[in-house]
Amino acid sequence: WSGPAAAAVLLGAVAAMDVTQVLVATQSPNLSIRQQAEQQIESAKSQNLPLLMSLMATELANDTKDKAIRQAAGLVLKNCLTAKDAVRQQAASQAWLGFDAAAKQQIKMAVLSTLSSSVKSARHTAAQAVSAMAFIDLPANQWPDLIQGLVSNVTNAPNSFVKQSSLEALGYICEEIEPEVLTPQSNLILTAVVQGMQKAEPDEDVRFAATQALINALEFVRTNFENEVERNYIMQTVCETVTAESKELRCAAFECCVRVVELYYDKLAPYMQALYQLTLGAIERATRDPDEDEVGQQAIEFWSTICDEELEILEEEEDARESKRRPERSNQNFIRGALPYLVPLLLEALCKQADDDDEEWNVAMAAASCLARVAQTVADEVVQHVMPFIEKHITSTDWRRREAATSAFGSILEGPSQQVLQPFMAQAIDLIIRLMRDSSVQVKDTAAWTIGRVCEHQITSISAQQWRQMTHALQPGEPAEAEGVLLAGLKDEPRVAANVCTALHSLAIHCENTRNDQSNVLSPHFVDLARALLQCTERADANENNLRTSAYEALNTTLTNAAMDTLPHIEQLLPVIASRLQASFSIQIVSNDDKETLNDLQGLLCGSLQVVTQKLGDRARPFADQLMELFLKVFGSKNATLHEEALMAVGAVANAVEADFEKYMPHFRPFLSFGLSNHEEHQVCGVAVGVVGDICRALEGKVQPYCQEILQLLLANLQNPTLNRNVKPPILSCFGDIALAVGGEFEPYLPLTMSMLQQAGLTSMDVSNPDLAEYLGRLREGIFEAYTGVLQGLRADNKGAAFQPYLPAAMHLLAQVAESTRRPDLVSDNLIRAAVGVMGDLAMTLGQPFISQARQSPQKDYLKALLIKAKESTDASTQQVYQWAQQTVFGAAV
Repeated sequence: WSGPAAAAVLLGAVAAMDVTQVLVATQSPNLSIRQQAEQQIESAKSQNLPLLMSLMATELANDTKDKAIRQAAGLVLKNCLTAKDAVRQQAASQAWLGFDAAAKQQIKMAVLSTLSSSVKSARHTAAQAVSAMAFIDLPANQWPDLIQGLVSNVTNAPNSFVKQSSLEALGYICEEIEPEVLTPQSNLILTAVVQGMQKAEPDEDVRFAATQALINALEFVRTNFENEVERNYIMQTVCETVTAESKELRCAAFECCVRVVELYYDKLAPYMQALYQLTLGAIERATRDPDEDEVGQQAIEFWSTICDEELEILEEEEDARESKRRPERSNQNFIRGALPYLVPLLLEALCKQADDDDEEWNVAMAAASCLARVAQTVADEVVQHVMPFIEKHITSTDWRRREAATSAFGSILEGPSQQVLQPFMAQAIDLIIRLMRDSSVQVKDTAAWTIGRVCEHQITSISAQQWRQMTHALQPGEPAEAEGVLLAGLKDEPRVAANVCTALHSLAIHCENTRNDQSNVLSPHFVDLARALLQCTERADANENNLRTSAYEALNTTLTNAAMDTLPHIEQLLPVIASRLQASFSIQIVSNDDKETLNDLQGLLCGSLQVVTQKLGDRARPFADQLMELFLKVFGSKNATLHEEALMAVGAVANAVEADFEKYMPHFRPFLSFGLSNHEEHQVCGVAVGVVGDICRALEGKVQPYCQEILQLLLANLQNPTLNRNVKPPILSCFGDIALAVGGEFEPYLPLTMSMLQQAGLTSMDVSNPDLAEYLGRLREGIFEAYTGVLQGLRADNKGAAFQPYLPAAMHLLAQVAESTRRPDLVSDNLIRAAVGVMGDLAMTLGQPFISQARQSPQKDYLKALLIKAKESTDASTQQVYQWAQQTVFGAAV
């Protein structure tokens, strides 16, 4: 396994570099040397993978080698076993499982022997490599003695090195492998982990590795946690670890507490008194000692997680009330009980901000986040505990206190009712507006964020006078201080301006329901806001704090939700934004950073042009040639996100110009095909599918020349196992768009398309998994939308009879969905509406043959079950479809 032959494999030639030298070269600062070494390793991997892995394992285990070399060897070894991509991971797993038993054993023994090395970095890399091998072997029922061996290393360890690294390996294994694989060995693992955590253990590294392992193991020790004696022992060990001397160890122990909350909230009550004292003590120490900041963050995270659990339970209780059933879990109201003691500590922690523009997460940020969750959890009750602090400190001479009071006010705006907050709002908003001109950047930053929160959650509390103070544009002769604080804030420090953009975005969001009105609250300010936001995007420092993106997002929301009286102004904006995109093609690119910045800019400009085009509709028609020319240029980039934005913008042009889009299709077709074929960037593929729908609606029958190619690409996507499954329901729906566009001309494509729809209709999922249940619903909805398009398209050209052979598959799916209505969580309103719509279309297209069949059992039973479900809907469009389908199929009320 060594010598010249091995070197030849590694180097892909007969020449003269040994394994160590290749690994040294992978660490070289010289890019050329580094790439050559990496290529040599890749070559070795493809030529003789077992030999390469054996050499790397041997190098990792060699205590005489430099630690950087050993780490590099371990990394190569791990990379032979793992991959981020599921398909490549499957290939790596199959390769490892196919190794000769003796070769595998030699590699395993070399790696396991490294767990006792005195070099910590080598042990760490070995623990990762053990986990990578276990990830493949354990689910395949191979390496059965691994867990026992690692546990024995802990319980009978000759030294603390092997104990620490074995616990670290157990931790990685618990993190990576599905819980059901490890559940049978949970007792073994728990024994080793809890022993390693004991305060009698003298080595802090061992205790830390054990605590990390417990964090990852908690998910599959549910049986142990159900046993009160074992649960008490685990919790006692965790609580003891929270009081350790090592700060790192205390952080890990609090992380463990957080995980317990996530998994075993309903078992917490007996331990809450102890946890309450330990967490509040840690938060209090963090407010006094900056060195305790990280521990304080984890203690606050404990309470944030309690909030998350109780908010989820409140939501479940609401759902249960609506469904007239008992909730599965009960709220222990831990937050309500802790309120008088927790909130004062959180408020004090808010005053521990960083001195500079440091965005690193700290105890003050954690406290603000927790306070916001507390407000959502207990609603009105939080106000009495927070308002005295705000009233006392919002005008303090200490900027930290002013900022903390402002942050506290912003944090409690979601949750409490308007009625309870109302007495405080007018004065508080006046003070926040004044703080937008504060001498402290931190205070201005938080004031801008708080105005955004007011706009998002309490917008009706803002008076006309306050709106003027925020949005007034300077008139000739007025002093600078007369300018509205939000417009002025857009010229302030980037962090302040970014929060102002968020506030303006929240303001515009509230106009969504009035955007089709002749005028709305944005109208008087529209020109000034749009001008200010456009200027903000061009600031020299707009790359900082994500300012440029925030400004474009605020602009786009403002454009989208502006009323009809702003259309002449929006029309004037279109050429301005288009000229910016045109100018961007002349920007000189020197570095990768430049290219990334350009891609971001062009993506934002495409996004704005999409919004403007969509808003203007037919009024955008005169600009269509210029826009398409620009978007076709953008497709020259290889950036996926940019392609996504450009595709959506092209879709908006198609909607605006309708049949006139035909002239662009020969030029756009290659880029559409490329997008539909982009399986790796599934978001691009998904957007391309949506654009096909836009084009079908725009061109109608004129899309016929492109049908075959588009359908072939869509069918290939459905058959591709690597394509993200979330793209597949829209693809099914897209068949309907195409069929509706070309009408009877779709008949030649029926056999293949219907076969695909039938296969999709037979898809079954584990509906106990909410994500899979939701996906199955969307998949069925997509099939029904396809059926609707096909039926309506055929009917328009009097070819409805062509659907008759495919009726059994459609009826089978209707029956399946009707069966699912027994479980309300499995059928969305959209799915019911789509299903009932297909019933009506079947009756309209196939006529009496279908109606006669529908009125006989068993068809009548499941079709009426669907109609009853639709009748119960509170959605107006579902009601409308129900009444039409009911009349069409049965002719009278159910």
